[in-house]
Amino acid sequence: MVFSFRADNKKGEIASIGLMRGLASILVCLFHFTNGNRRLLPDINMLRITGWWFHSGVEIFFIISGFIIPYSMYVNNYSISDFGTFLKKRIIRIEPPYLISIVIVLITGYVGSMMPFYRGAPFYVDWLNVAGHVAYLNVFTGAHWLQDLYWTLAVEFQYYILIAVVFNLVASKKIHIRLLFFLLLIALLTLRFLYPNSIFGFVSYFMMGIVLFQYYCRISSLFEFIMMLLVAATATFYVHGIILEFISLTTVAMIMFVKRVHPVFTFLGTISYSLYLIHAPFGGRIINLAEAYIRSVHVKELMVFVAFAFSLFTAYLYHIFVEKRFKGLAAKINYTKKIIPSNSDLS
Repeated sequence: MVFSFRADNKKGEIASIGLMRGLASILVCLFHFTNGNRRLLPDINMLRITGWWFHSGVEIFFIISGFIIPYSMYVNNYSISDFGTFLKKRIIRIEPPYLISIVIVLITGYVGSMMPFYRGAPFYVDWLNVAGHVAYLNVFTGAHWLQDLYWTLAVEFQYYILIAVVFNLVASKKIHIRLLFFLLLIALLTLRFLYPNSIFGFVSYFMMGIVLFQYYCRISSLFEFIMMLLVAATATFYVHGIILEFISLTTVAMIMFVKRVHPVFTFLGTISYSLYLIHAPFGGRIINLAEAYIRSVHVKELMVFVAFAFSLFTAYLYHIFVEKRFKGLAAKINYTKKIIPSNSDLS
């Protein structure tokens, strides 16, 4: 049995990837807006209870990266000699929007601390801590992040380095080499207790994306795909529980089978990285205002969606004026042995 599983348009783009990126960014936003300020909604509020599980948007992003990064490398005929080029492309694509978002977080944090409704500690910048953000060192030092979600970017960057080093194993035509790689990948789970918010605790999600990539590109058979997906799902269940296992398998299924995506989700997928980076400093200010000045729980619930709408607007502007520029610069950097035009979304 062979699924009709291929790029969905002439540009080589995969529509379902945009859909899942959009959904994941929505989930992360709503998680922070319903649970980020613990005083906004009562503990028994259904929106807050439901929103708690929306943190799974992070895990969905891990699965997407597990798939799309090796796929991009594969269609560009990546080899270890392209390691420097690969990192250069990823750094230019990801780092400047991330670093600029740090500046925004510091500015909005300072302005927010001057407001009469502010209840936190006096505004203070630990510049050594800020410097630790540049190379994602806080994930190893245990220092706090200026935004909680930044630790996920550290995990993503660790994955970039890992996949760039072991790609030849991942894309090997020899099944025993691929299986050996997955055995080593699962073994990394044993290191999750040393650094809980590093890649070690989340390798099962990336593994799901990788096995999907292998089947997508006809590197593995359907049988191997199903067996290794079950191994990854079992590891996910063991470490993260049945709900996240179910969400992960649903994500894989949607990437495989969804072929047509509404333009709204295509748009959300396009701005998903910008939305991910800046929804908290902008939308979070609205949530804090609602918590301080609004007494009606129903109006507070409404303000969650007002914050989300405002975050969409600011993310769109951020995408246009910041992210898109660096995405274009990264796309201009080519591998030395490029044989197939790369998806602009993958560059």
